[in-house]
Amino acid sequence: MFKAFFADTYAEARANFIAAANQNQCVTEAHVNPVALGPDGDVLSTDLAYCGLSDAHSVLVLTSGTHGAEGYCGSGCQVALLNDRALLEKAHASGIGVLLIHALNPYGFAWGHRTNEDNVDLNRNFRDFDRPLPDNRHYRTLHPLLIPDSWPPGPDNVAAIDAFIEAEGGQAYREGMMLGQYSHPDGLFYGGRQPSWSNRTLRDILARYGNSRNRLVWIDYHTGLGPYGHAEKIFVQKGDVDYQRARAWWGADVVSVVDPDSSTVDIEGTALRALLEECAQVPELTFLALEHGTVPMDEVFLALRSDRWLARHAAAAPGQVAAMKAAHKAAFYPDHDDWRGAVLGQSRTCVLQAIYGLSTSWR
Repeated sequence: MFKAFFADTYAEARANFIAAANQNQCVTEAHVNPVALGPDGDVLSTDLAYCGLSDAHSVLVLTSGTHGAEGYCGSGCQVALLNDRALLEKAHASGIGVLLIHALNPYGFAWGHRTNEDNVDLNRNFRDFDRPLPDNRHYRTLHPLLIPDSWPPGPDNVAAIDAFIEAEGGQAYREGMMLGQYSHPDGLFYGGRQPSWSNRTLRDILARYGNSRNRLVWIDYHTGLGPYGHAEKIFVQKGDVDYQRARAWWGADVVSVVDPDSSTVDIEGTALRALLEECAQVPELTFLALEHGTVPMDEVFLALRSDRWLARHAAAAPGQVAAMKAAHKAAFYPDHDDWRGAVLGQSRTCVLQAIYGLSTSWR
């Protein structure tokens, strides 16, 4: 029932998005990755569709594929919105433009990685590279354990990671894994050494489509953390006024990244920085990460580790490679209609709430 909005490959997702955008006579742009191609030699592109008046006072931004392989979720939600005439008309009637940015990291989307063509995690890449980069000391310890010599990890490897958690604590393990690191280019959650192509592309789009508005709301779609099918509303900004506005719009279950109950950690280098810098003249900015749960966190971490192991072992048996890639995809896109239905329902609710929020004054 819900499958029609979702795709099985990046190429199919891109075709669905472009077709839906053209059907709505949206303004479209294709930003082609200049250094990488897809598995079949196809173009890799970050595409955008803008629906509404060019001078709309407010804009709602929806992004998919910041983390490549997570893009199936956000792409499906974007295509569903482009087929939701009632919701688009409500936005238009309220003077709100809708900007959809599809596949911010097309390489990762197409090849089945969270990271880009340089193994860079985009949500650790938005920082000032002229300043000293932070040292993730826990990751330095964990790196050789996370990518062992053989796969699957053996009992000794499991015991070593358990010993780290016992000695340093579960939070140290989560931060070691998730905060981001700049010391191991072949490792997990690597933030890079310079602004990536996707970083520069996003900044250009935000500056041109966002900076002249009075109000801007950005919903960034993610998967892999939290209970199956549940969309955790993660508030990344630090200001209390902004936080209270987000809770007024989306409900009391909006969780700050600094809240111990959050499924993530307080990360530096996220795409929020691009918004704050490129749209600094906008009086009111609101950013929400919508994180959809898939499988238990241990399985997600194992999938991430397996992806980096495969990058080191190109000669692995074809059957093993196929099984590991399938498990990795399933960790970020469960191919089940109940999951897709839950995702679409929660997405539509959040979009509708954002439209109402942008349509009314706050405070």
